[in-house]
Amino acid sequence: MAQGTIRHVFPGGNTPKGFFSYYNYIIPPDARRIFVLKGGPGTGKSTFMKRMGQALADLGFAAEFHHCSSDNNSLDGVVIPALEVAFIDGTAPHVVDPKHPGCVDEILNLGAFWNEPKMVENKRSILDYTAEIAGNFQRAYRLLSAAKSLYDDWEAVNVRAMDFAAANRKAQELLQTVFAGVDSVGCGKVRKLFGSAISPDGAVNYLYSIIDVMPKCYVVKGEPGTGKSTLLQKVLDAAVTRGLDVEAFYCPLDPEKVEHLVIPALGVACTTSSEPHLSDPANAAGVLDMNECLVGATVARYADIAAYDREMFWSLFHRCVSHIKLSKKLHDDLETCYIPNMDFSAIEGLWQQTLDRVVAYGKSK
Repeated sequence: MAQGTIRHVFPGGNTPKGFFSYYNYIIPPDARRIFVLKGGPGTGKSTFMKRMGQALADLGFAAEFHHCSSDNNSLDGVVIPALEVAFIDGTAPHVVDPKHPGCVDEILNLGAFWNEPKMVENKRSILDYTAEIAGNFQRAYRLLSAAKSLYDDWEAVNVRAMDFAAANRKAQELLQTVFAGVDSVGCGKVRKLFGSAISPDGAVNYLYSIIDVMPKCYVVKGEPGTGKSTLLQKVLDAAVTRGLDVEAFYCPLDPEKVEHLVIPALGVACTTSSEPHLSDPANAAGVLDMNECLVGATVARYADIAAYDREMFWSLFHRCVSHIKLSKKLHDDLETCYIPNMDFSAIEGLWQQTLDRVVAYGKSK
């Protein structure tokens, strides 16, 4: 059997609103089986899921790896769409508990494999690390909120310079191109995730596994405030009213603003291209430059304000990232309180038993 593909996304993100979750969209609630992993830092949840996803991909199943925005090399979830199976980290800050215990959801408690007396000896260190990590994240979120205020002002400057009639013409042209020959009326579904994250490594994304794999991609570029997200929202709404399902990927800086989308039935993706994720996909079917809708004289009039906003935004953004990075280091230190006291051989037995169960689901379909 051919190797299964692996897609990389984020189910939640660090945002100016704090940790923002789209965990309800990882897999439908009527899935065949949702395994919710519980246990402290360093108990092996991410490794358990990563190995599970890779093993099933090796057996030919397509997999989705849902990365952690606070440690983009770790996983918060794995989905095997063909089997309707998901593994989800159910611990803070994205607490997940079974909604339909037994018939759909079940808990895999890796905390059952730790040496409790030894863990108690580390109580003070665990409490101190946990408090310090929480404080660092709150500081990061305050800085990101301040950065967002500068970004909003930057956007406002460009909004004053926009020729909205020209922007509407671009939107109409894209809608006619994307939906040419699609006349159906219905009510499609929207799946919400993040394609990028504000992480310890700065702004990271896995758009190559989301956008680049589609037959066609339309790229929308432009300064903040030039209507990129508004244009994509129009495409999303048009798809839904035509009965087409859409995968919408939202912006960590504004987690209710769409910045990338995929319409699987049409083989079409739309992506915004602006810092920090500039996009130049090989499958680009067209590029819309929203800067062409800016009135030059107005842009020049407010150039100093925009330049100040840009400089201050990036200064605060990078300061925010430094605190997320520090939280990651403290989290790694916290894991050392758990790792030596775990029975990983017993977890290996649970992993193999669980893999056998999931493979059996495939044989029974």
